[in-house]
Amino acid sequence: MPKVTSHTPPWLCRPSPGASFFTGKTAVAVDKHAPKRVTYEGPQKTLAQRGTEVFALVDNQIRWSNLVTLKAESSSKPKSKKNETGKGAKPEKEFYRTLTVPVYGEVKQLLISPNGVFMAVVTVHTVHIAILPDPSHLSSSETAPLRLKTYQLGPTTHVIPESPVISALWHPLGTHTNVEACIVTVTADAAVRVWELDRNNHWSFDRPTLAIDLTKLIDGTSSDEDFTPPGFGKNKGFSADAFDMEVASATFGGTAQEGEDAWAPMTLWVAMRPGDLYALCPLLPSKWQAPSATIPALSAAIIPKLAAAEEEFSGVEDAEDELVASRQQYEWLKEIDDQGSLDTPETDEFLDMEIFKRPVNPSAIPRLQGPFQFDAGEQIDDLNLTDLIVIPARLDTEALMTGEDDEDMFQNGEESLSVTIICVSTASGRVHVCLELDGVEGQWLPKAKANTFSTPLSEPSDLVLVESLDTVREQLRERHCWPTFTHDIHSRYGFYLTTSNNVSFISLSSWAQRLEAELQSDDVSGSQFRLNVLCDGSIALRELIIQLNEDDSSLHEEPHHLSSSLVFSDYDFGTLLLTYRGYAPQAAVLDEPQSQALQSFSESVISHLNAPVSHPPPLFSKPQRAPYQVPAIFYTDEPLGTFVEDNVPHRHRAGLRDTVRLSPSTLDTVAAAHRVLAAHTGVLEKAAADLFRRCERLRGEMKDQLEGIATIAERIKNVSSHIGNDGNRQEGSRSEEALSNRLAAAKQRQDDLVSRYSRIRTKLSKVGGRPLSEKENGWVAEVDNLSASVLETGEDSEALGRRLVMAKSLADSLLAEVKRISAEQPASDTAVFSLSPRSQPKIPAKLQRAKVADAMKMIDRESAVIDAITAKLERLNSGFS
Repeated sequence: MPKVTSHTPPWLCRPSPGASFFTGKTAVAVDKHAPKRVTYEGPQKTLAQRGTEVFALVDNQIRWSNLVTLKAESSSKPKSKKNETGKGAKPEKEFYRTLTVPVYGEVKQLLISPNGVFMAVVTVHTVHIAILPDPSHLSSSETAPLRLKTYQLGPTTHVIPESPVISALWHPLGTHTNVEACIVTVTADAAVRVWELDRNNHWSFDRPTLAIDLTKLIDGTSSDEDFTPPGFGKNKGFSADAFDMEVASATFGGTAQEGEDAWAPMTLWVAMRPGDLYALCPLLPSKWQAPSATIPALSAAIIPKLAAAEEEFSGVEDAEDELVASRQQYEWLKEIDDQGSLDTPETDEFLDMEIFKRPVNPSAIPRLQGPFQFDAGEQIDDLNLTDLIVIPARLDTEALMTGEDDEDMFQNGEESLSVTIICVSTASGRVHVCLELDGVEGQWLPKAKANTFSTPLSEPSDLVLVESLDTVREQLRERHCWPTFTHDIHSRYGFYLTTSNNVSFISLSSWAQRLEAELQSDDVSGSQFRLNVLCDGSIALRELIIQLNEDDSSLHEEPHHLSSSLVFSDYDFGTLLLTYRGYAPQAAVLDEPQSQALQSFSESVISHLNAPVSHPPPLFSKPQRAPYQVPAIFYTDEPLGTFVEDNVPHRHRAGLRDTVRLSPSTLDTVAAAHRVLAAHTGVLEKAAADLFRRCERLRGEMKDQLEGIATIAERIKNVSSHIGNDGNRQEGSRSEEALSNRLAAAKQRQDDLVSRYSRIRTKLSKVGGRPLSEKENGWVAEVDNLSASVLETGEDSEALGRRLVMAKSLADSLLAEVKRISAEQPASDTAVFSLSPRSQPKIPAKLQRAKVADAMKMIDRESAVIDAITAKLERLNSGFS
């Protein structure tokens, strides 16, 4: 769990050069001819990174800089001095480059390709692919704007009359080189397009190599149908799916890293605004690259599954869907293997990846799996999803490395789950954490042939909702908010959530480790109870990183939504979380991640108790808010400096140097200047009023702190005094012995609390995933045998109940025999048996009665033991059920 060591560092605040990187031109003049601003509902991803390089959108212009350079220049830059003429300071050098891209409309997303060669510039309706220069070229001494070579993606596809672009994703399995790249675009009308870009072939930017309309695919029955989205200018008509399948976000299930499930990086997850999730697997370009463990892992999973399905459904006329799906996967995998045997695929020596061609059979378009749904309680009708993040399941190394010497080859440093975690965010700021237990594998629609196999039915799949988190205050939920996720660079099960006014960190690492230990445990006794404890307790650990105060948003800074945050890690500035809103950067310096063992121990202790460890409340806490950022209006130039060039016609400029004469043109000029100056002074007044309110609040907080200190001082004085007979406190009258006794009592109470906490933690640790000992396993087996013996009613089983009935009948017969013999004997206690020596020896009656009494006590004792065991087994049986 990262901790905030400090907020926005000084080298990103004014007057350092880092602050000028985010500073733009503040528009204070109101243009009545300007079109009204349309509220945009979509992700704000106007911040991108390439190593320590940062790309930001300021005034709809893309700026580039290097954080290492900004920090170095801030620490070594001398203060500016006024020149001798007194005309002000010399203009400072700009430590950033402006990248010019011919884009129409406001840019909403910036996406850097995995190898850092291409950048996708996404507006509401258009997508442009820019070629990024080398970092050495950008960091030169030249500061003039740099025009990038840009290609428009789909000039007749992504245009204003068509559906807006919601997501643009670089394919994790695409071939990304200096010349080639692969990007996937998803529009709001559920159209998915795969673009394989080649700088040597300009036609590759014109049409996608694969286009899928999900509204057609969800109702598809054969792979031979046409699932292509309607072309430009064609009437789409009315469809009921236009509302239920409005796309909110899309992401791939993996990043093609070692140790994750082989199907994950080729699975595209699509989230719809009402709350449904769909999966396309496998979605591949015509030429794709695979990690070294992908093909062996697919073979280890598909071949045994096909063998088991054929053995189960052998001789059945109507093959089941499971057998048909297994045969399709085997056919798909066989075509990939044939490429390796006939034509050796290309190999990337640097990335250790093999390049394959997309299989033709069964089909290039996979089947649409879903919808995946979860029970959200009160929010049943419309969840209004905004973004999703998928944490893939781990690679099944046991099946992959069976019989191999190096079985730990693909083990991760962090314990990974064998199930997929899906987290979705809503517009109200709520995050739902779900589990996908069945796993998503490759599926295709059948061929359009008669009597081949039955058409599979698409049935909804259920996700297991484990927790729902609220990250936005109740009074801010009515405002426009589009939360987005950002992966953590240190932990696989950690991520950041950026809302309109805050950034939070959510960690699932500790819970995932304990859950995986329980899922992989060989001892299944009590597993249901332990799983309930894991899922009912605290699952996600949250930490608020950045929180903005909404009363500071009156300075006309647009947009009013934080950009999707980025995480940088470098030796010079450590771990830095960076985002911005308007012209003010918002950052947080995080502490270095601690060792995995220490982190797991600390988080497990907190999670076992289902709540944070209770510490004594602080005497007085500091307010949680971001540091003060100087408004940009204080650093802008006077608007009247360029007023003449912008507002006065050229034919009237000559009259400005003459004596002022009353005329309609002079009145119009003065009125226009007044509007500009009034707007500028109005913003200045609001900024100054905000600073005044902050100073007043600071005075009030300082007063509260002083009052708290005075209260603490009074309490300290009361420690060394006691109340006398007159009811007044007498200072310095308490003896040292009384204080020592009070201190000893406090220490004893603290020791008792620590001992109690240790006992509770020990009990909870025994509940959560610890394997039972041999003695405990033997006791459980004995209890099971006894319960089975009591409850079984089979004819051949020697049940304990039957033996109990037999023992009771034998005891009754013995008692009857004893009574009969006692009645035949004389009543005298001293009498003896007068039997002949040939029959039986003479036994005294007193001894005979004592033996019978001992036998009766033994029978009663055994009967009581048997009844007690029977009652205990019945209670245990009712407790297990």
